[in-house]
Amino acid sequence: MTLVGTPGSRLRRLLPMRLARAVITPRATGTVIVAILLTAVAAGCAPRRVALPTATGTPVADATSILAEALGHCAGLRTLTAEIGLSGRAAGQRIRVRLIAGLAAPDRIRLEAMAPLGPPVFILASAGEDTTLLLPRDDRVLRGEPPAAILEALAGIRVTAAALRRLLAGCPVEEVDARDVRAIGEEWVLARTRDGGTAYLRRVNGRWRLAGVRGAALDGELDPGAHAQPVAVRLSSPQGSTGPPFDLTLRLSQVEIDTDVPDEAFTVRVPADAAAISLDELRQSGPLRDRSGS
Repeated sequence: MTLVGTPGSRLRRLLPMRLARAVITPRATGTVIVAILLTAVAAGCAPRRVALPTATGTPVADATSILAEALGHCAGLRTLTAEIGLSGRAAGQRIRVRLIAGLAAPDRIRLEAMAPLGPPVFILASAGEDTTLLLPRDDRVLRGEPPAAILEALAGIRVTAAALRRLLAGCPVEEVDARDVRAIGEEWVLARTRDGGTAYLRRVNGRWRLAGVRGAALDGELDPGAHAQPVAVRLSSPQGSTGPPFDLTLRLSQVEIDTDVPDEAFTVRVPADAAAISLDELRQSGPLRDRSGS
């Protein structure tokens, strides 16, 4: 099922071709991740905050039709590819970068951070247990760390590949419990998820859509589009979180759902002379590094 884009779309061409390789140029001066991810000018304003209801609501005896309309597409979700405009703040630092993303069940991920000119800022590829982060401009490579830990070091948010795929497709991270669904008026329905979180369903233009999630690791607000998939997702640190705060918006374009993504898209060719970088080094040189000198 293709929701946005055509068979000849840029993403369809890039994933099997460009994303399976890396072009290495001479090592750039300074830390390129910092130079490009930390931008003085934001790309437009963040979406308005969704005022998620706080009332308890009343139990819904049979929520089958509501859940099917809002989340029916989630059961068979296999793959998602998209271009993503990532912007916002994490640990007091402003972040802005454009990504090409490919995600596939159960936990495969490909993220390429585009630079205005030249090779990518980074390429993250994981086929599950085998994970590689390549920094083409610095000729550095990180292997063996979980994708969630690498994303936390790069962008300040710890999210698994599976969770990211589901959220970008308009699905809660975990399945909902159909036995614990409550209604608040005619516009909102709250469903408990299997991890103890809450999925907020909202009636939009006469159809039920996922509008928000609340969980232990993150909160999410979804801006619905013409389909069940959102046009933007806002992820923020949950209330009471003890970790560094984050508030990031992911604007989606060229979204394709359940198209075939080749296996080689989840690998990356690493030059033989690429120097190793540790997760701690990546975190220190990345966008969350404290430059206050204190």
